Formats: sequence, C-alpha cells, structure tokens
Amino acid sequence: MNATTKLLIIAGLGLSFGIQAQHTGTVSGKNKHGSTNLSGVLVYTANGEFNTQTDSTGRYVILSDADSLMLLFAKTGYSSDTVISLKGKALSLSLNDEKVLNTYEVQATQPATYLSSINPIKTEIITEQELFKAACCNVSESFQNSATVDITTTDAVTGSRQIQMLGLSGIYLQNTIENLPLIRGLDINHGLSLLPGTWVESIQVSKGVGSVANGFESITGQINTEIKKPDCKERGLLNLYLNQFGRSEANLIKVVELNEKLSTNFLAHGSWMQNKIDQNRDGFMDSPDGWQGNVMNRWFYRDTMGRSAQLSVRYVRELKNSGTTHSEEDPFDEHHYEFDQEIQQLDVVAKAGYVFKSNPRKSIGFLGNFQRYTINSQFDARWYQAKQHSVNANVFFQNQIGFSGKHKYRTGANFWSDQYEEYYTGTPFARLEQTAGGFFEYTGNYGNHTLVAGLRADHNFLFGGFVTPRLHYKWDISERFNVRASGGRGQRTANVLAENMAYLVSSRAFLTPVAQPGSISAAYDLLPEVAWNGGTSFQWSYFINGREGSLSGEYFYTWFERQTVIDLDAHAQKMLVYNVEGKSFANSAQIDLFQEINNRFDLRMAYRYTDAWMFFNTKGWLEKPFTARHRALASLSYHSRGNKFMADVTVNYVSSKRMPDTSGNPEPYRMTDRSPDFALLHAQITYNFERLAVYLGGENLTGVVQSRQIISPENPHNGFFDAAQIWGPTFGQVVYIGMRWKFQ
Repeated sequence: MNATTKLLIIAGLGLSFGIQAQHTGTVSGKNKHGSTNLSGVLVYTANGEFNTQTDSTGRYVILSDADSLMLLFAKTGYSSDTVISLKGKALSLSLNDEKVLNTYEVQATQPATYLSSINPIKTEIITEQELFKAACCNVSESFQNSATVDITTTDAVTGSRQIQMLGLSGIYLQNTIENLPLIRGLDINHGLSLLPGTWVESIQVSKGVGSVANGFESITGQINTEIKKPDCKERGLLNLYLNQFGRSEANLIKVVELNEKLSTNFLAHGSWMQNKIDQNRDGFMDSPDGWQGNVMNRWFYRDTMGRSAQLSVRYVRELKNSGTTHSEEDPFDEHHYEFDQEIQQLDVVAKAGYVFKSNPRKSIGFLGNFQRYTINSQFDARWYQAKQHSVNANVFFQNQIGFSGKHKYRTGANFWSDQYEEYYTGTPFARLEQTAGGFFEYTGNYGNHTLVAGLRADHNFLFGGFVTPRLHYKWDISERFNVRASGGRGQRTANVLAENMAYLVSSRAFLTPVAQPGSISAAYDLLPEVAWNGGTSFQWSYFINGREGSLSGEYFYTWFERQTVIDLDAHAQKMLVYNVEGKSFANSAQIDLFQEINNRFDLRMAYRYTDAWMFFNTKGWLEKPFTARHRALASLSYHSRGNKFMADVTVNYVSSKRMPDTSGNPEPYRMTDRSPDFALLHAQITYNFERLAVYLGGENLTGVVQSRQIISPENPHNGFFDAAQIWGPTFGQVVYIGMRWKFQ
C-alpha cells in the first residue's frame, strides 16, 4: 500500500467521523399561509442546555458523538416540539402555528445593585436604576451610594475626584469601557469624570485580580462600564439637571434603526457652571467654573450568519477655571492664585466578531481602539502639559473542549502602544511604551465547582518580559450559597505627574528619584509597580416570610513586590517619588446585607474595614494617608405600585484618616495629624409619568464641610501653600431638580 492510498483512507475515515459526529436537520413552520422554513428556532438538548438555532434556510447542526439526542425545538408564535435525533440521519420537523396564546403578567423586583451569582469572579452589578439615584453628572460621581467604591476629593481647587477600592487608589483598578482599556495612562484619574452617567447602561465592579484576557494591569479589581446601545429600550432619552448653585447639565440619546442588520445611536452631553462660590470664606472658589461638551456616535451591525461589527467615535472637550475669587479683579495681587485646565480626548473603537453557526460556543473576534488625549493645566506659576497617543489591538478565539459544554477556553494576542509627552514647568518627561503579549484561559465546570485558570506572557519593550498568572474558583455549596476565591499578579507603569496632579496645587517641590540600576530615565527613573492580590468571599441568598434577602462577605489582601511611593511625610514642602521593594500592603474586609422589608421598602447595609500600610524610605512604616479604617453605609428605598413614585435615602459614615506630616511647617501652617469622623446624607424622590420622570434630590444634606481646606490661603506664594490636604467634602448641601423624558 503506497503513501497516497494511506492518505486517502485516513482522509475518508476522518470525513466519515465528521459526518457521524453531527446531528442535522431542517425545521419548517405551518400557518394559515402555508409552510415555510423557519429561521431562529432555538434547539435545546434534553438537559435544557442551549446548543444552537436554525439559520436563514431553517437548517441546524449540533456537534455530538452521541448515537441519539432528545431535542427540544422552540420559537415564539409556534408550538414547541420534542423529538429524538439519530446520529448521521437528517431530521425534518414541522412546527404548528400556535392558535391561542394565554397572557400572564409576571412581576418581579431586582435590587438596583446586586452581586452576580453566576460569575466566578466576584462582580457587583450597578444597574441603571441605581445610577438614577445619582441624578447628574458623570460615572465617578455615580458611586456616592456605593459601599464598594469610595469617592474622594483630591484637592480644594481643581474639583477633581478619585476613586478607591480595597484600601488603594483607583490607579490600581482597571477601568474599561465594554472591556476595552479606554481609561488608562494620563487620564486614569480623569477618565470616569469624562463619561456621562446618563449614557451608562450598567457598571460591573469586579474585586480582586481580573481575567487575563483583559490585560495585566488589574491589581485590586476592574470597573467595566457598559454604554447604552442601539438595542436599548429607549429610542430617545432627554435628561436635564439643575442645582441651586447654577450647575446645569443636559444629556441626549437618540437611536436610529436603519434596517434589520444595521443601527446607530447618537449620544450628547453638555454641562455648564459659572458661579464663584466660597462657602467657607477662605478666598478660594469651592468648585471650579467651566463647561464640558461630550459627543459619541455608535454603529452596530449584526446578521443571521453569526457576523457582527461595531464602530464608535467619541470626542470630549472640557474647560475648568478656579482659584481665588478675586482673580479677575487684580491678577497682579500677591494673593492671586488661578487654576486653568483644558482637556481634549478623541476615542475611536472598532469591534468585529464571528460566531460559528455549527457551534455557538466557538467564536473569533477583533477589538481595537485609538485614543488621543491632551491636557493643559496652569497652577498659577506652575504648568503641566501632556499628550498621549494610544493604540490597542486584540484578537480573541474561544471554543469548548469536547461536546458537553462544561470545559471551555479562550486565547488571544494583544498589543499596546502608548506614546507620552509631558512637560512640567519646562521639564520634559517623555516615553514610548509598547507591550505585546498573549494569553490562555481555561474555564471548567465540575458539578458545583467552577475553575477559571489563566496565564499570560507579555514583553514590554522598555522593561522586558514578564508572566501574569491568575486563578479564580467558585463553589456552589447550595442553590443559594456559594464561596469564591481568587489570586494573581498585576503590573503597571506609574504616570507620576498625571496621577498626582492634586499635589501640584501646592508649594511642594516635585523631586524625581536619582537614577537607579536598571531604571528607565524616560519613566521618571522608576521601575513598574508589581503587586499580588488574593481574596475570598461568600454569597448567601435567602427568603424570610416570603421576603428576599442576601448576605455577603469578603476579605482581600494586596501586597507589593515593588511600589511607586509618593512621600509627603519626609518634608512638608517637598514631594518625593521613589520605588520601594516589597513592603507595602492593604487588608480589606467587607460585609453587605440586602433585605426586602415588604412590597414597597428595601434596605441595604454595608460595613468595611481597611488596614493599609506603606513603607517609606524616610520614615519607615506609616498608615496609608487619606484612607479611612472604617466605612459604613445604610440605604432605604421605597417604590410604589408600578414604580410611579420612588424615594431613596442613603447615609455614609467615614472614620478618621491619617493626614501627611506637616510638623515641619511653622505652627500657623500645620494641619491636624488625623481628620475627624463624619457622615453624609443623600436623598432623592422621583415621580414617573408614562414617558416622563421628574426628580428632586439633595447631596450632603448633613452639610458636612472640611472647614480648613487650604494651608495659607491668604498668601499662596509664601512657600507653605497646600490645597491637597483634603479629608472630607469641600462643598456643603446641594439641592437639585431634573427630568428624564423618553421619546419615540
């Protein structure tokens, strides 16, 4: 037997096996107009697991080596049917038109914020209903009712806010928009404030290290924001907001369906504030004036052959002005201080994917984006200008292992290119940082156990290669009780100036480190930060007297192999920046309770304990500054029948925080060692008409304000000026009104 004959026999056996491993058939439908092949018929196996659906010709294919399968066929408007399919024998089935449809009204409620019971990674889902409780503004301000994410004001001049989670700054979070890293680099502290909350469909907050498919930068978690798509329930939405100080906002969303395959939506946002407010009478504006314009256009394509594509373009421009209230009267006054900032950002995102008709679990996809970000900031005599050009490209492939659907994998390759140009009062900091890598992630379902194991390898063209392992485990002990565990590594390159702009609103001298062996001068003479995170959690859902409730708890520990430290304690007039090897850590423990009191009232409570410490080369171990050990939240929600009338009240408690050491200043220019405890009260009521919702609310109704926000506000040029010693709210009570109109 020659080689050619052997190859023909092997090919024939392989072809025979491929035919025998398929269950195929065609589904048609009968109605008063006759019979026709049906597309979109759902085909299930006997265990209720979804396998596939019929194509435009009514044909389906199921890959299985079983000799026979019990299949269920279902399509809206037709009677379902169950038949036995034999391997290798094509099935022909006809569904009858369903003559009588019984109508039932099913009502169910879902908490505005809840934990996913399916995801192996602990993930909190913040729904649109929860976002409406923070009626205005942007995503960074949408967490004011969250027990998971903290919002803190960075300084008393710029109005900037940053988020914290698991006892660490938001720079250790991975911020993504629909799983693309669109908030990173220079805009990591501003990106969420440039994203209007009204545009958001939902927010998923994952704790601990994330999936290796999303990159290597996640250390304490991931915040993924889903933007409203053309298939959202509103064809059009107009939101208007106005508060007592004149801050006004408008948001518009318009959906256009061009045909069954192609649709688009247009999103627009505008905000405006022009009112010099000085509630604590220190001569500085409590909130910056300015405006923001934000527009986005998205295009979606999807056909019945498993192909899909997306393209979106977004442009943002924001201007801010703040400082002393008399700035315009006499700019040469020795007490004059002015802050000006302009931000422009352009994002272009493209996605394309294909789902194999023969196996819906098998797919391939491409995701890519381009971003151009510029910021120009003037801090009186100092200035900071920066540009970022980023390109990100990803290719993904996922499939199942075997035919059971219990074992799956996804793999892919990624490429990042970030070009930075920064200038701080004439000193340049520039670098081109490029990283290429690939990953493999396995997901296995073993009865009540789910395991997600991932590994990625990357090469940074500045710092060399590194490996990122991550592991997630979930055990469903019962239908309503589960435990999770996770662990893994994360790495990131610090952008020191952009991430710590609050300290530029001071007289502190910015001191970069002396070049170290193996350091990169283009990255502030710093090596990347490397940290590990491990944690465990439980989730329990229950019913008491027919009322739903849930209890969850967690513990996470983060420790650094290497950290970039911002040392404010060594000297009251200096900011030192350097790497510390393997000493800083953060512990975070939290417990959450949700209880449905009755058909109208829901209660949510949470408590978190944080123990975060940093090692400084100058003073050794110190508690992490501006971090509260204890935080608590209680929220009571009311909704009438049909959600016509809704009301929410939320109380946040924040314990004392350690403040940086200012003992090196003369007595009049020192701050206290620790801040006081305080509590914040937020409330909102909403009345819903058929298409119109009107809301009235208030923030910080307890009126808590940090009385002394600035060191030496009377003379910002005497060498002791510092507006970054902020432990609490810089603004008092805010009352607002607004409306949301859904139009067709």
